[in-house]
Amino acid sequence: MSLSKSEMDKLNVAIGKCFAQAQLDEVDIATIQAHELDLMTEMCLTLDQARKVSNWCQVQCQRHWAQSLYYTQQETGDVVKERAKFGAPYQKYSFRGYRT
Repeated sequence: MSLSKSEMDKLNVAIGKCFAQAQLDEVDIATIQAHELDLMTEMCLTLDQARKVSNWCQVQCQRHWAQSLYYTQQETGDVVKERAKFGAPYQKYSFRGYRT
């Protein structure tokens, strides 16, 4: 599958953020997840490099979940109800193949 120049640029930036261990936003995570199979073929990454990118995406998904839970708890102050409301930490990202 051939990527367009704009998709390739977005993917290059997102992969660069992963190697630098910088924070990824939702768009970067979605870009990497959409082209996860292309990491080794189109981007010429080794297996270890592709695994590092995938693991960093998982860490950033965890960070997004924890941040959303933290800010919601601070606003309402009711910890028990909010934790029951959110459920498993990976529930929001279960469609991406992470454990729920």
